[in-house]
Amino acid sequence: MTQEQLKDNFRVLLTINHPLREIEELFLKSVQCGALNYSEEEEDSYRTAKIIYHSILCKMASRWQPLAQENKNDSANLQKFL
Repeated sequence: MTQEQLKDNFRVLLTINHPLREIEELFLKSVQCGALNYSEEEEDSYRTAKIIYHSILCKMASRWQPLAQENKNDSANLQKFL
């Protein structure tokens, strides 16, 4: 596979599994679930937004984690370079 083919495959994957759609769905779920008390949060504070964003990214990462050990190893190695 060439680098261009890999780029195309990645674009198709993002089109099929649009991350912003999933982020929005998980955000709405997070504010409706009642797990966080953000009513007392200062208006210019990003604390709760960062907590929500981190939780969303962790949830998405767990859904997309590789199953095969070799793929997990490749992913762990790649993360060292990102």
